[in-house]
Amino acid sequence: MQSSIFYGDEMAKLTKSQQIILAVLRENSNGMTPKEILNRVDFAPRTVRYALRKLLSRRLVTRVSCLQDMRQYIYMPLE
Repeated sequence: MQSSIFYGDEMAKLTKSQQIILAVLRENSNGMTPKEILNRVDFAPRTVRYALRKLLSRRLVTRVSCLQDMRQYIYMPLE
């Protein structure tokens, strides 16, 4: 019960773009690269990068190295 209250507080602090990106990541729980996220939403690349940074700092998503292209990261939602 306590975690759901904390989670609700965190969601209330997110901007609309951060909420949308988090929802897109939750739909695809295998993870997505920023490029894949850009293909799903109609945001500027800078907005997506900023939102992902903020979601990482709030510990709502995690990132791992992409094994196909080590220059990229895959972002996955934390539950």
